[in-house]
Amino acid sequence: MGRDYDLHGRTLSGVPNRLHMDGVWPGPLALRRGWARAAARPWNDDGPDVAMRLIRGSHDFLGEASRELQSLAIRDIFSPALYPMATRIWARAGYAEHTALSVMERHLDGNITEPRHSVRPCESPNWPALAKVDRAAFTEFWRMSVAGLGEAMKATPRSVLLQIEEAEGIVGYAIVGTQLTVSFLQRVAVLPTRSGNGLGTTLIRASMLWARAQGARTMVLNVRPENMRAADVYSREGFAETGTALHVLRFSP
Repeated sequence: MGRDYDLHGRTLSGVPNRLHMDGVWPGPLALRRGWARAAARPWNDDGPDVAMRLIRGSHDFLGEASRELQSLAIRDIFSPALYPMATRIWARAGYAEHTALSVMERHLDGNITEPRHSVRPCESPNWPALAKVDRAAFTEFWRMSVAGLGEAMKATPRSVLLQIEEAEGIVGYAIVGTQLTVSFLQRVAVLPTRSGNGLGTTLIRASMLWARAQGARTMVLNVRPENMRAADVYSREGFAETGTALHVLRFSP
């Protein structure tokens, strides 16, 4: 099938139901075919990998959009972290499992220990500074770009950025959101130079207190199974594994 777009979003023909791509790579791209919609952006700032998000559409649209993305000298295309039921359409489109994340949960009606450090909600986040903290805190694949952090903030109807600042600037942050009575701890990052000082624990506690104040009764998070250090911290704060996993899939046509 020939392309029906160029990289600047100009339609090259008026043929209906052909794939259109709006945007300029490596910036965000909007993909559409009829009523079907998807969005793509760089996975992070460390390579040519892509984060794909299906807004609506069938597996054949997702597969077609993914194949066209590969033509842009993209290395790998990854799905969001998905619950098992949501992986089916991706598998039919040519995606296969790349990694899994353990889901942990805690009820918020019990005692929550007060944070040991000062935490400040930030209404106008310094995203480049936060991305710098994230880059230092995580290995290459798991780092988030400014765009990824912005998506985490928009993932729920209500969210907040909590950060810890010291003389040298931001040393840790958390993104937490709520939807109805469920809260999602989207991200926690602390500079490695400040690791071991309880900053991560402080951010977790501050996130739980904020979520409970918004009416949330439960907090959910995910963690890599091999990250035993993080899992132990969450366990000490009352989180337990649910036995459910989230799955990140890679396009493997």
